Amino acid sequence: MTRSDSVTRWLAGAAATLAIGLVADATPVVAQSAHTATQVSPLPARRAEPLRRIPAAAPADDDEPPAPQPNVQRAGTGAEGAEPDPSQPDGQDGDDPARPQARRNMDGEPLVGQERPQTEDGAAQVGEPEPLVRDGDSDLNRDPRTRADIDAFEKPSAGYDAVAFQIELDPILDRRPQRLARFEPYDPIGIRKGSWIIFPEVEFGAGATNNVRRSPQAEASALFDVRPTVRAVTNWRVHAIELKATGFASAFPGFVTENDKAFALEARGRYDFSKRTNLEALVATQRDQEGRQARDANDAARDRTNFVTTRAALVLNQRFNRLTVQLRGGITDYDYQPVAAINGTTIANTQRNYLQRETAARATWEFKPTLFAFADVGVNDRTFEAAPADGIRRDSTGYRAIAGLSFGNVGRIWRGEIGVGFGEQRPDDTRISATSGFILDANLAWRPSELTSLLLTARTDFNDSTTAAESGSIVRTAGLELRHALRRHLIGTASLKQSLTDYKGISLTERDTTAELGVEYFLDRTTTLTSRYSHVWFDSSAANADYRADTIRFGVRIRQ
Repeated sequence: MTRSDSVTRWLAGAAATLAIGLVADATPVVAQSAHTATQVSPLPARRAEPLRRIPAAAPADDDEPPAPQPNVQRAGTGAEGAEPDPSQPDGQDGDDPARPQARRNMDGEPLVGQERPQTEDGAAQVGEPEPLVRDGDSDLNRDPRTRADIDAFEKPSAGYDAVAFQIELDPILDRRPQRLARFEPYDPIGIRKGSWIIFPEVEFGAGATNNVRRSPQAEASALFDVRPTVRAVTNWRVHAIELKATGFASAFPGFVTENDKAFALEARGRYDFSKRTNLEALVATQRDQEGRQARDANDAARDRTNFVTTRAALVLNQRFNRLTVQLRGGITDYDYQPVAAINGTTIANTQRNYLQRETAARATWEFKPTLFAFADVGVNDRTFEAAPADGIRRDSTGYRAIAGLSFGNVGRIWRGEIGVGFGEQRPDDTRISATSGFILDANLAWRPSELTSLLLTARTDFNDSTTAAESGSIVRTAGLELRHALRRHLIGTASLKQSLTDYKGISLTERDTTAELGVEYFLDRTTTLTSRYSHVWFDSSAANADYRADTIRFGVRIRQ
């Protein structure tokens, strides 16, 4: 075969192969558009590098727990800047791995407005990447404050002890506002006995005063005192019982008549019919010594008069959604015991004994859990055992009507209430006039930070008088106490209290003002050292009745 025949056969085979391929792949021909789009493959996605994990700073105090480690959100885990789960305590995020986690600082707090933009898969990052924090460099995105500093100014502790304070009958005497104001580094833990918790406490004190008798003729004396207390409360899911016993004894060497021997016994109970309805009860007895400056005290008495107060009360609470109704009823017996006279005889004091019955109703409307409006109306009647020297019985009836605002008793910043109104105590015998006037009642605690608290107390009382020519008196008392933590275990207090007594039927006004400065140092959970200085100004419109008194006292308190 010639060379030309081989070339001819190769060309014929190539043509046949091309024809078969065109027939097998018969794809329609599409005309080319005038503008062809040029597609560029995207650059590989650049993932945000994780922030370097910085060790948490050591706590400032050995008693404080270590700060939580930061929870850094990585790219591609969810929406940018996810907010904390509000259903978790203190705004902490939950542990659900499917839920986006918010970026946090060293103290575990979410960073607001400081989140690093996260890069999603498939999106090109524009601009220079944000530099990471290197060792030795400051991180402007981190809150430099410690956990204690943040809690002190942003999240003050509620200080609410649900076990210790479960039965509060009279709102103006509620102990929970004082509980918030009297913050301490250690709360009493008590001793558990079955379903009961027992809180024992005892305080010993010693000091001196320059006016032991509280009179214009000042006499100085040393002082020693002791105050034991034991409380037992139940730890039940429903219902509650509280038992309390308190004693107080003081000694003034060289002034036996000024020694104090007082005690108080109290039993409280609560029966829960439902979550909206409960019944509370109180039975209490207390013995005290009357003060030397008491107006009705007999000048011929050698010793101070002992008086015993016995009280029983019943309270029904019913809640209707935002409206709460409270009905209160009580009976109190005031017994002034016989006292020895200077001439050796006995003063009976029967004309001072009386029985008081009282009934009250309160309606409270809740705007929110920390703001309420209330109205309270109460009536009473008093029956005396005997008529005084002038032959006029001091039996009387009275009423009190007040309205005000309440901030509840479980808040972290505000607790308690304040109200204003009007009251009157009218004797049954028309020969003596009624005692009436405006009312200011307050039991309000403010806790602006973990370090500071302010407690406001105020009370207005209408008293009967057994002194000749007197029909009674209005006693208005107000106090303000500031408490501040100088250090975690060192707490200082400053208080000012004033009592103004306006007597009716005679021209007499008395003003008693007390200023105090105190320091408490908590050695540990069970032992506290205390010190207090007080100054008293007593001013009277009567001649030669004013006096001043200074007292300094040091003590130690032991409790469980």
